[in-house]
Amino acid sequence: MAADHLAEVVESSTCRFVAEARREAPLPAFGAWVRVPTAQSGEVLAVVSSIEMGSIEPGRRAVALGRTGDELRREMPHVFELLRTTFTAEVLAHRTPEGRLRQTLPSYPPAIHDFVYACPDDKVCTLAEPYDYLRTLIRGCAPEVPIDDLVVAVVGRLVEASAPSEREARTVAACRALSRLMNDDHERLQSILRRL
Repeated sequence: MAADHLAEVVESSTCRFVAEARREAPLPAFGAWVRVPTAQSGEVLAVVSSIEMGSIEPGRRAVALGRTGDELRREMPHVFELLRTTFTAEVLAHRTPEGRLRQTLPSYPPAIHDFVYACPDDKVCTLAEPYDYLRTLIRGCAPEVPIDDLVVAVVGRLVEASAPSEREARTVAACRALSRLMNDDHERLQSILRRL
């Protein structure tokens, strides 16, 4: 039924969630848009802000085995059963049960065990102007999130998802929105704009 999901929510709040990636599913990239259909909020839209790989047992670290990935798959395939990949996603928008897109936090977070899906290009393109979610992204992320790099990735993904004829206009509009948000920090703004 939900075989195309990327991950499953394992921690959740109205601002962000953590999801455990399915082993056979492609891993979403840093800055990729993901969506979580929910019973209460309609559809929660978020961007991947951190990816972590490690042991499935809390407090137990993976150890170096001196073999390549191919050698491990051939000689010790059970090792991969002891590892998991999780990612954190910053919630930036939601689509109401009636289908209205709102560039603000939802009233309710995704539920634990809700499935996470990749956002197709057409859904990413709806997350353009007025770029209100950029304010949430710049001012509302956890301190450990590399916000400037995430902004570059998010805007880059939006431009990439757009039709070639719309890419320049999308880039200019996003730069204008960032300029209004960061007009008191010109050096930081210039650093972001140079990387777009």
